[in-house]
Amino acid sequence: MQGMMLYTMLLAIGTAVAAYISPRMVTERGTRREAVNRLLLLLLFAMLFIPSALRLYTGNDYYTYIEHFHDVRCGHYVVTEPGFNILVKLVYAALGGEYFLVIFAIFAFFTVLFFLKALYRQSSNLAVSFFLFLALGLYFQSYNSVRYYLALAIGFYSLDFVWRKQWGKFVITVLAAALFHKTALVMLLLYPASRIEWKKWYAAVLAVLGISGLVFKDLYMKVFIILYPSYVNEEEYLNGDYFSIVNIARCLAVIGLFIIVMQFEKKALSERPVANMYLKMNILALLLYSCFSFVPFVSRIGYYLNVSQILLVPELLCCLKGKQKTVFTGALILAGILYFVAFLYKADDMLIKILPYTTWLSVPDGMVPVF
Repeated sequence: MQGMMLYTMLLAIGTAVAAYISPRMVTERGTRREAVNRLLLLLLFAMLFIPSALRLYTGNDYYTYIEHFHDVRCGHYVVTEPGFNILVKLVYAALGGEYFLVIFAIFAFFTVLFFLKALYRQSSNLAVSFFLFLALGLYFQSYNSVRYYLALAIGFYSLDFVWRKQWGKFVITVLAAALFHKTALVMLLLYPASRIEWKKWYAAVLAVLGISGLVFKDLYMKVFIILYPSYVNEEEYLNGDYFSIVNIARCLAVIGLFIIVMQFEKKALSERPVANMYLKMNILALLLYSCFSFVPFVSRIGYYLNVSQILLVPELLCCLKGKQKTVFTGALILAGILYFVAFLYKADDMLIKILPYTTWLSVPDGMVPVF
């Protein structure tokens, strides 16, 4: 119950704080407004970082990561990436013991940092983006799979480089993300593919690609095994079905909203060309979730694409005016709250396990290696 209250307060208070932060693109540097923005961003950072850093055994793979940390320190064979391994070795060597809470705190620090920096740099309405970031569960799911969500946060930050066609910075950023989760390398293909102008015949290419996923499943799985040999004996994962109606529905919802806005405010939408890039990312995500659901943990690829939803929706709402804007904003808030409630309802499931929320502050001294 306390965990639910904490998560709800983070959503409500955080969104209220974000509403007072003016967009970066209209804030002059060196002004009082920028100073206020920085203070409020620092508050948002603290609100997200502290609960993540203080958690203890909250998350479906918390114990698994403790074992990973131990194996890395002892020099055992691990399948984790070099950036992760080096970080663990350095921290444990510097502290002289297996202080796993410190490592979790480091991951929390940089994950929250990159997500917030990306939202402030790229969102046209930080309050809406922040609301979606929490309501859709993206922040809370970072309590799990800390390597992946750090890579996702870094990749999300790199979207600004993609839009500005700063390809050198983009490649370096993605390679840095891949040091913690190698799935990040898919961004080198998917993000530029979303940035280029799509010709009409691209629709046929996407259709053929989708059909190939449905027809040549076995061939794609052979390629997957070559790329991820650690799964070769994991029959449970290889034979699983990762079809996600929720992620498909989310992609369809934002694509539908784009079409509606285009009908009512085509001129205003044309003045926000970045929305086209986010739209393409969601089309690719829809293709992935619909036709390649046999790929183990397909969401690890899909989230690199549909994370753009928290940027696309504000862009679309900014195009609307008057009553239309009020109606669609109200519908968004209602849908977000319902999604958040449904997410919390399942939050104690073994596949999520962010409830109950526990913290090491409530553990007697000596029971947990903090410092």
